[in-house]
Amino acid sequence: MAEAEWQRLAPLALVFLILKGSQKFVRENLFLFVGAGAGAAFLDWIGPRELLLGLLAVLLIILASAMIYHRRFRFRLEEDAVRVRRGLLVRRELRIRFGRVQNIQLGQPFYFRPFGLVRFSLETPGAAEKEVELPGIPMALAEQMRDRIAGVAEPAPDCEHLEAAADDEIVSIPAESEQLLFAVTSWRLFVHGLSSNQIWLLVGAFVYLFGTFSERALRRLSDTEMYETVSGTAASGPWLWVALVILIAAGLFILSGLLALVRFHGFRLLDRKGRVVGSGGLLDRREQTVRRTKITGLTLRQTALGRLWGAWYLMVRQTTSGANEVDYTRQGFVVPGLSREDMGLVGDLVTGWQVPESFSPISARYRQRYWLFNLLLFLPALIALSTWLGQGHFVVVLVGLALALATLLTHLRYRRWGWSLNGYQLWVRQGLLGHSLEVFEIDRVQQTQITQSPYQRRHDLASLNLVLPQGSVSIPFLPLEEAAALANQALYAAETSMMHRV
Repeated sequence: MAEAEWQRLAPLALVFLILKGSQKFVRENLFLFVGAGAGAAFLDWIGPRELLLGLLAVLLIILASAMIYHRRFRFRLEEDAVRVRRGLLVRRELRIRFGRVQNIQLGQPFYFRPFGLVRFSLETPGAAEKEVELPGIPMALAEQMRDRIAGVAEPAPDCEHLEAAADDEIVSIPAESEQLLFAVTSWRLFVHGLSSNQIWLLVGAFVYLFGTFSERALRRLSDTEMYETVSGTAASGPWLWVALVILIAAGLFILSGLLALVRFHGFRLLDRKGRVVGSGGLLDRREQTVRRTKITGLTLRQTALGRLWGAWYLMVRQTTSGANEVDYTRQGFVVPGLSREDMGLVGDLVTGWQVPESFSPISARYRQRYWLFNLLLFLPALIALSTWLGQGHFVVVLVGLALALATLLTHLRYRRWGWSLNGYQLWVRQGLLGHSLEVFEIDRVQQTQITQSPYQRRHDLASLNLVLPQGSVSIPFLPLEEAAALANQALYAAETSMMHRV
């Protein structure tokens, strides 16, 4: 088959398309269906047969859509681009030039492994999601496309031998061209899961499901002996409930750690001739390739729970759509399981970058302003409630504790803010109970904004907002002269830079 000819996906790609369609349906409709208890009421209204028929109808629609999409999907590899034809009801054709690609991903779910197939996807600057996704192509062809797009390999005149090679051996880059930058142990991955923010998602999901379906389940058990046994045991004392809460919390933490192990199992970070490659995964092996020239910044993060374990993780920043704040929830290139001793990895990814030993603080008037705001918010209520209910009343104590907590959180937030400029390398630190360190080169700044509130104008202060390819980064309550000097320096560096990478 000539390279310029259109190629189709493997038949097994139907499995991926069906699973992806099912996930999309659940993600877009499940919470709308079960929101505010509507799901439980609906399940009470319909019978099991009607529910089964409804699910079968949805499955048939997803299956038919996946089959039509699979049949109409075509792609081909050109001299300097990938061209894709796709669409369910309307056929669209997309052409992505190799030079525009900033992120290459190879994924191999467990059901693709026996057949030597992978999921190949591309991401370009400014894209909200993956622009090209080829599920179910031979691994040899995917690796050849990866190397050509990354500018390492030369164009192959014929792809037919690549498809045949998939049955014999995997085409890969020679081992001597690879350099191991970082490898993480299973324990560090488990700790990453324990300290990551996904634990709060699991807690929220558990609370939601418990609140939605617990009443319905109790009604079903109300006429059984089990209900009387549980009621009698629960009435014996509160320690049973405390033990149950601790057991559920421990189970959720363990589940979060296991999910991280499954997602990042065997994670390794490699350097391949100017490319950064991260690979790992148990059920779905993933390899993500980023050109160093497409890295626009790095983020080091430590969650509140991560401070207990000394756990950090790193996120590689690239060009995204829009000028909103940097999205820390966006799924991107993540290096998990870092410790404080692994901070040198920043310099391995981008030459010359290193975490500064100290940061310049923002103005202390940031803390004073928000302390004053807290007093104006809580103090009138505290005085009124003390006069009405008495100083020792529970509500008065609760409001007083809220004021103390707000004051403490304001102080912690102020202490986390900081910035450091070393040449063109700007570090911005922020956080509350955790840490977030953002680093980028100021010659990448696309726009600067200096804003002043009436309070800031009275004290010659300003807040600086820097718009970057990956989003915007702000530094509040800087002295006006420092904010203006930093903004001017960033604009001058961007205007005189010899290389602007998008």
